[in-house]
Amino acid sequence: MHKIGIKGFPISQNGQDFIIGKAKIGEILSYTRYTERVIIGFDEEEKPIYNDHVQRKVENSRVNKIADFLINDTQATFPTNIVLGVPMSIIESQSHTNDGIIEIVFSDIVYEQVSLAKRGLDDTDIYVTIIDGQHRIRGIEIAIERLEKEINKVGGDASAQQRLNDLLNIELAVSYFIDKSLEYQAMIFSTINRTQKRVSQDLVYSLFGLSSNDTPYKTALEVVLALNGHPKSPFYKRIKLYGGDYDKYISPPLSQATMIKSIVALISESLKESEKDKYKSRKDLRTQRGEKFLPFRQFYANNNDHMISDCLFYFFNTVRNYLSEYWQYDGLTKPNNVLQSTVGYEALLKLLVDILEEDKQIKTFNNNTFVTYIQKIQFIDFSDTEKFPMSTKGRKILYLTMSLEVFPATNNDDERIITLKELNNKVE
Repeated sequence: MHKIGIKGFPISQNGQDFIIGKAKIGEILSYTRYTERVIIGFDEEEKPIYNDHVQRKVENSRVNKIADFLINDTQATFPTNIVLGVPMSIIESQSHTNDGIIEIVFSDIVYEQVSLAKRGLDDTDIYVTIIDGQHRIRGIEIAIERLEKEINKVGGDASAQQRLNDLLNIELAVSYFIDKSLEYQAMIFSTINRTQKRVSQDLVYSLFGLSSNDTPYKTALEVVLALNGHPKSPFYKRIKLYGGDYDKYISPPLSQATMIKSIVALISESLKESEKDKYKSRKDLRTQRGEKFLPFRQFYANNNDHMISDCLFYFFNTVRNYLSEYWQYDGLTKPNNVLQSTVGYEALLKLLVDILEEDKQIKTFNNNTFVTYIQKIQFIDFSDTEKFPMSTKGRKILYLTMSLEVFPATNNDDERIITLKELNNKVE
């Protein structure tokens, strides 16, 4: 099948990148459509996970006025941008032309799911989400439905067919935001609409399935901001914050989204459960249905958020002290070893969880808490990018290598040794 995808110019504003392009209505409706459901993330198989508590509804009167406008006014125009969110997982290819245009092709599943949704099938997944422009898109869909109904009447309606053709060929200005978190999408929506009329934060949060109340996400954000902002922190200015001002030559190695997600994953049992935890009081999280070890859950449940930041601060500070030649990063170049990258952070965090699960005597955190553990990995050559590539495979190899140093195997049947051998023999 012919894949339409995206064509547009890259735009950078205050360190945030997006694409501005144009597309015919017929093209846009091949890869997105109005849906009430809110995607809050993706599972291990890159299938969308939805917020079951929230639906992004539209005002029917407003939608019908837009449909009337499109059908009856032959000079109908939409001068303002539709804003779409595109997850990285559905991008099949991306290329740059000589004149600076970015071309992005979506995976087949994007078009297939939209096609199924148009045929009325339930439980379809709309991967390209509408951040701003829900009413316009829904109004367009209603206009098309009305025109098709007229065309399908006995005898047909030639004028309706001509109007439908014209409508599908109307070009819209579109802003595409690639792989932005739900929180960032809400911020975009709020910013756009604040310039037109007052939009309450409660409305913004409810539309996007977020909460302004006490939640694991809010705690995680506060921890991340504290770790990034304290001059003595191992993460000082190491995290790229939403809406932050960054020189084009400066590139913090960690993203705010990555950090928040990793912290929430140590409070809630899964991404889906974290959505349910948003609506619970802290004390409700003192109990746990599953058996997954969640070291930050009790800290959060008992209002000890400082213990989360202390744990991360002292663990990674010990890493910085003993592995300074690998950890230090000027932010001006691409990471030159795995510890400077997201891969390194995630592997170290997994090691931290193992340490906390193994050593139940750890009740408080200070400069000495993790020294004996980090000393055991200080002779690993983290600069070997062939052994530790900055990839999913590299993360697994790094974690297993460190784990075997900290918790040595007692025999060659240790699953870590077997897995490590398989990974090292596996072709990328």
